[in-house]
Amino acid sequence: MLPGGAFAQVDQSQLVRPPDAADLNSYLARLSTNPRDVAALIGAGEAALALDDPRAATGFFARADAIASGNGRIKAGLGRVMLKLQNPGEALRLFDQAARLGYPDATILADRGLARDMTGDQAGAQRDYQAALQRTPDDAELIRRYASSLGIAGQIDASDKVMQPLFYKSDRAAWRSRVFILAMNNRQAEAQKIAEQTMPPQLAAAMMPYLRKMPYLTPAQKAAAIHFGHFPAQVGTTIAAIVPTPPAPGYSQPVATKATPPVTVAAAPTSPAQDRRTRRAEQQRQRREATRLARAETPRTATVQPTPAPTPTPTPAPTPSSAPTPQQPAPQTVQPTPAPTPAPAQVQMVQPTPGAPVPTQSAPPRQLAAATPQVQGPPAPGLESLDTPRTAAPAASQPATTVPNNATALAQASAPASTPAASPVVQPTPPAPPPQPDPQATRTLADIIRAIDVPEAERRPTVAAVDLAEIEKMQAARRAERLAAAEKVKKAAAAKAKAEADAKAKKEAEEKKRLADNPSRNWLQIATGANKSALAFTLKALRKKYDELAPQSAWIASWGRTNRLVVGPFASFTRARTLETKLKDEGADVFAWQSDAGEVVERLSGE
Repeated sequence: MLPGGAFAQVDQSQLVRPPDAADLNSYLARLSTNPRDVAALIGAGEAALALDDPRAATGFFARADAIASGNGRIKAGLGRVMLKLQNPGEALRLFDQAARLGYPDATILADRGLARDMTGDQAGAQRDYQAALQRTPDDAELIRRYASSLGIAGQIDASDKVMQPLFYKSDRAAWRSRVFILAMNNRQAEAQKIAEQTMPPQLAAAMMPYLRKMPYLTPAQKAAAIHFGHFPAQVGTTIAAIVPTPPAPGYSQPVATKATPPVTVAAAPTSPAQDRRTRRAEQQRQRREATRLARAETPRTATVQPTPAPTPTPTPAPTPSSAPTPQQPAPQTVQPTPAPTPAPAQVQMVQPTPGAPVPTQSAPPRQLAAATPQVQGPPAPGLESLDTPRTAAPAASQPATTVPNNATALAQASAPASTPAASPVVQPTPPAPPPQPDPQATRTLADIIRAIDVPEAERRPTVAAVDLAEIEKMQAARRAERLAAAEKVKKAAAAKAKAEADAKAKKEAEEKKRLADNPSRNWLQIATGANKSALAFTLKALRKKYDELAPQSAWIASWGRTNRLVVGPFASFTRARTLETKLKDEGADVFAWQSDAGEVVERLSGE
């Protein structure tokens, strides 16, 4: 039963062996006979890349490039290796060399697009992805890369449309890409919801801190995060700007339908400075006009000052209504600054004859208002605050006086018709005289200086005496503090340098020990497999089949995602080749192999 089980185990090993691993074994067998076989080196490098072992692929492609440096396929392979090692700039340079050497672009479009994405060239990346999708429209990985590039460029709807076929297939990688696309465009709530629905709870919770950092990454950093899971050590504090790219082919941007606003006719645009100048000039013009009118209407006769009358208690102005209540307000004066009123009153300009008597109650206010034309328009600065008095002067309570200025006529002409008859005389304030030069403004600087009176208290010196010894003591203390701080920094730097040197020495010692423990040795590879326990059964079966393997000790060496099962070590590579030839004659699939210095080869468990 044991032999049967052993052979069954050998068959299972053959079944689960990846095809790329079988190809790699084939190329390695060819290289064992001819180490300068360029085609075998290229094939081995591509197989190692397929097995996700870019460092091994680097060795194969580098040896091939040393033999045939003008081969575009080698440059393309090295470019893919650089892309796997997250060096997109070098990858683009090698892809460009491959294209110049005649290597067809169609075979590197997908990888070149990813390299451009990782350098922030989303427009160029999308052109490569589109061209590649024309050749292989069902490539899921290519579709996800294209959608991710659209997402980095801010085209979320186009990205969803590109990945829609993968969503229908429940492609978890596509849903993961959508989570990153939403997060990088600052749609955190949607990204978290999809992550919780499509991922295990622990994984979704662990991803949230990184998803919240996505909007702050640059386009190149976003590509590295979504394709390689690599986040920078330092993340910005502002959301990175998104550079839009043209919409994806066959995708039309949705047009939001909005209500059409009413069409309005825009006025001719004017600058704020021009508006201010216009308003200032208009105000100055109106002031000059008001001053001119006041001067022209100044009475030539002396003003008769009436006997002072008791001033009635002022009451607030009532709100205008259909039936106003008669009230007796206090005498009103012309205010230079505007005051808000319940309703703008139209100022009625009255041009009286100089020296004319004040109209009495016997003359109705309507006739006075009708005798003079009304002036419509905005009130001039300084006159818009004229408060229209609610009363007129009765003839019996006050002697007739001459009209002092135009302000009285303005106030009387603007009185409403409903003013009661029995109201006391309101004597308006005489108009302000024409503006005179301000004596303060005409003073010279010398006059101002002579007028300055410095108090005696300020003449006395108030500066305390300086204690030079105390100052010297303070300066010495500060110097000591600075020296202590510098010494502390110096000691910290020395300690850091010593720690780095010790760490470097320790690392070098460990590397030296590793090289000493694992020198370069000669082996014979007899099988491969990912399961080390299964390799033990494989060894038993092979020893039963081939007697030459019985005296040899078995070892295991890591090989990308799988493991080598080797026997040896042999004193020379020639002896390993001799045993290889003998076993191949008996039908065994074996080849001689030399491990590098430092490559760990451990004994198989149970040996």
